[in-house]
Amino acid sequence: MITTRRQSGKTLSRPDSDAPMMDEVDTPSAATSLLEELISDFERIVADTIAQVEACPAKHDPTFEGYQELLAAVRSATSLEGALLKRAIALVVGKNPKLSLIHLERPLPVHQAAKVLFLRNDWARASMIRRDAEAVARDHYRPDLLVVDRAQQHALFLDIKRTVSSYNPGAIVTLRSRMMASALAVREVLEREYDVPSVSRASIAIIDAAGDTRSEAEGIFGLSDLDWLLRIDGAGRAITHLRELYGAKVRAILQEHCEVIVEPQREGRTGEKSQSRIEKKTKPMPGNEEQNDASKLQAVDQVEKQNEIFDDVNGNSDELAGAQATTPSRSPGFAVGIATRRTR
Repeated sequence: MITTRRQSGKTLSRPDSDAPMMDEVDTPSAATSLLEELISDFERIVADTIAQVEACPAKHDPTFEGYQELLAAVRSATSLEGALLKRAIALVVGKNPKLSLIHLERPLPVHQAAKVLFLRNDWARASMIRRDAEAVARDHYRPDLLVVDRAQQHALFLDIKRTVSSYNPGAIVTLRSRMMASALAVREVLEREYDVPSVSRASIAIIDAAGDTRSEAEGIFGLSDLDWLLRIDGAGRAITHLRELYGAKVRAILQEHCEVIVEPQREGRTGEKSQSRIEKKTKPMPGNEEQNDASKLQAVDQVEKQNEIFDDVNGNSDELAGAQATTPSRSPGFAVGIATRRTR
């Protein structure tokens, strides 16, 4: 454990492989039935998301002429999957009575000075950064899920990505530094606004749902790591099942769109466009035009919002690097680091 003493006599700790931030995984007696308990909820939220995918209208695109419906389905399904995973993991968190899911009403401040120091791995100087949640900051970060273990006095930031491989390494490094810089203010926010007992440490974890990238040193974890991150046996398996369920529904939609595109060409009717089961299913009923228009607008709005929520990795702060430094914290020692599995 690398520690640095501040002027107030407290410490900020940097985790390494020998000094993890997380506790051992508990094995709940009902772990084997976790999926059975959640399956109906999973089916419901998958159905909700699929309805939004189907309602998302196609936009004119000269490059994809004739394939707009297929393209719209792919884009909306991809964008909405992040929100689906977030809802599902939140349901899993609810199965551990020791955990509380905190819904932040406003994002946490990201002080540029702390962000820069975490980017440089300058933990010694990072310990000097003021952790006042009310201090002015131009950049802010809101974790996809904020999980608090009250008994262990531990806060866990989860940022859920459909696939980390679609981001360049620099973007992930920036995201990680923003998460850790914002975590410096989380204790004060929890105490002041959410009546949560004082937390002594905060950990961050970027979840790669695709499982293509995993690096504990860089704070990137897979779905299988949810078991020990949340201390819920079977959590990763349950979310994997959710992805399979969602994937099957999405592929069925894409298959129907492909049939609509290929069938006229196969039958030699290039000037016609057959009506698919999707078009029949989503055809407005008399008197329901306004309701269908509202569903389409909601679907488009959801897709646009997901790009902001789940792809916010670059930050927009141009705050001076030393603006928030050198002011000692009034609160007790507080450790911030990357989530790490506890070894025996």
